[in-house]
Amino acid sequence: MKYTIIILAMIVSIASCKNDNPSKPEVTKVEKEAQAMSKIKNSKYKPLPNEMLMELWNKCDLIDYIFHNLPFSMNQGEQASIRTNLTYISPDLQADIPSDCKSLGRQIFSIEGNIVLESDIYYTDKCAFFIYFVDGKALYANKMSEAGKQFYTTMIQKGLEAGKSRQ
Repeated sequence: MKYTIIILAMIVSIASCKNDNPSKPEVTKVEKEAQAMSKIKNSKYKPLPNEMLMELWNKCDLIDYIFHNLPFSMNQGEQASIRTNLTYISPDLQADIPSDCKSLGRQIFSIEGNIVLESDIYYTDKCAFFIYFVDGKALYANKMSEAGKQFYTTMIQKGLEAGKSRQ
């Protein structure tokens, strides 16, 4: 009888510890980090290295934007604008280019008249990231920050409005 009560107590104890949502097991921080590392290993891209980002932060003096299907282009030559633009690069890896995502345009980073980095800009409702090219080869890919999404939305809207007013 004594053992029956202990066994019943253990069963009740185990049953009361059940997961409220068994179809969605909790993912620990370690598991999340392992998943992120696996994504990086399996991606043909890597995130833009901090050294490159810091070089742009310290030395970039011009960013040109050339858009494929928009009636305008633009550039930024003031350090504050360039640095703000660099904050639009999320540290998060963009592991691949979804097949339904198309490039909006190209960003060209220059230091003292020399092109040091180029990126394709992907920005739609479903796509918001940059693919970076070094010597013509796509090597790095980063997601776009929320501030970047706001910037491109506003910039596209203002550019289209300016284009209409010129007609």
